[in-house]
Amino acid sequence: MQAVSFSVSRASIAGRTVLPVVFLAFLTGCHTYGSSEAIKSLPSDLKSASISDIEIKSLPPGVSPEFSQKLNTALLAETKKCATGSHPLKLSVSIGRLTTENAAMTLLVGDSEDIKGSAQLIEPANGTVVGDYDINKSIGGGGVFAAIGMAGGEAKLANAFAVELCQQAFGH
Repeated sequence: MQAVSFSVSRASIAGRTVLPVVFLAFLTGCHTYGSSEAIKSLPSDLKSASISDIEIKSLPPGVSPEFSQKLNTALLAETKKCATGSHPLKLSVSIGRLTTENAAMTLLVGDSEDIKGSAQLIEPANGTVVGDYDINKSIGGGGVFAAIGMAGGEAKLANAFAVELCQQAFGH
């Protein structure tokens, strides 16, 4: 019986270890995070409200002409799920910042897109603000999967804003 000898150099181990790690890092994904807060929480007796009207008061410069409609659509869809009561409230939204990803940056070093704004729930009968929320959501990541996952940024950010509003105001 002959003995078989294997020779393993540090360079070959490093090459076998580094290449898969670099490849996996290139494929990584994205994650969401935020720091939203209630400035004035909706009173408990109005937690069973519905949204009767949506007003988009302001948008930052540089957003696409379609963004207002994307935001309105997302707010309508989400509030129909979370604000299912019978007491109608007006929703007034102002967006102060909207940044979308740079695909090349996302692939190379990672990037993020974010939306920051405010949402006020208003009693239509007298104009009283009954709920006031600062909404701040970000989606960030790096690699191929993140670049794919972050595509369609304005629509995804509009949806993230609407979902976060429902969470903050109505608890779902």
